[in-house]
Amino acid sequence: IMIIACGTSYHAALVAKYLFEDLAGIPTDVDFASEFRYRKVVIDDQTVVLGISQSGETADTIVALEKAKAKGAKVLGICNVVGSSIARMTDAGIYTHVGVEIGVASTKAFTGQLAIIYMLALLIAKEKGNIDYTKYKYLVHELTQISSKIEEALKSSYSAVERVSAACK
Repeated sequence: IMIIACGTSYHAALVAKYLFEDLAGIPTDVDFASEFRYRKVVIDDQTVVLGISQSGETADTIVALEKAKAKGAKVLGICNVVGSSIARMTDAGIYTHVGVEIGVASTKAFTGQLAIIYMLALLIAKEKGNIDYTKYKYLVHELTQISSKIEEALKSSYSAVERVSAACK
């Protein structure tokens, strides 16, 4: 697998590399889309190229995916925007459905990308027989519990945050 992305999506791609290699046992490389488009990449029809983009309109990622497609790679996408350029040009893809980012910090997009990447790596690992069904079900269940675990962590640390903010006034 070759993953190409920019910005925050690039950081999600770095996590994906570890998950695909560790869980699914698939050699994975990550490249900045802006670099991928200018270098002589070694890919063919046995290569899966995954483009990750919050908007689905990241120019460097689009050009890199076009290059990969022209070399015969299977091109997949992860993005947030239904009907975006990347969604239309890929052979298959997954939408994050996290809503529009309001600020510069792309927290919703990053978190959504990580969840999808984790689910994809788990599914591939299960299909390849790298993890048994019991472990697969356990890990999927743990993923579904993330929001309640975050809520619990925030509640338990709320008083500490209040003390720190009061001390800063």
